[in-house]
Amino acid sequence: MKYMIEYTIRHGLGHEQNFGTAEGLLTAFGKWKPEDGLTVHAFLSNLVGDKGYVFVETNDPKVVVSFVSKFTFWNDVDVHPVVDVGDVIPVTSASLAWARSASKA
Repeated sequence: MKYMIEYTIRHGLGHEQNFGTAEGLLTAFGKWKPEDGLTVHAFLSNLVGDKGYVFVETNDPKVVVSFVSKFTFWNDVDVHPVVDVGDVIPVTSASLAWARSASKA
């Protein structure tokens, strides 16, 4: 299964708190390696460096939980299961055909 993980780094109320957050996150991230069973296809940041996306794949959703839970002390995180567009097209086409036939009297 593929997942798009969206993260936003939390900011504090003052410079010192923000510096502490940044330092702690950078230190922790420097020690991180992908969990066994997690394939990271892309790890992206916005140009400000406070938000980004991680596109991952795994057969076990607990691996995603393990990954994101390590960084929720610094980040707000949303996880979205995703599928390839090519896999969606046949399903959507079949649903459209069903909806057309179901809506006829």
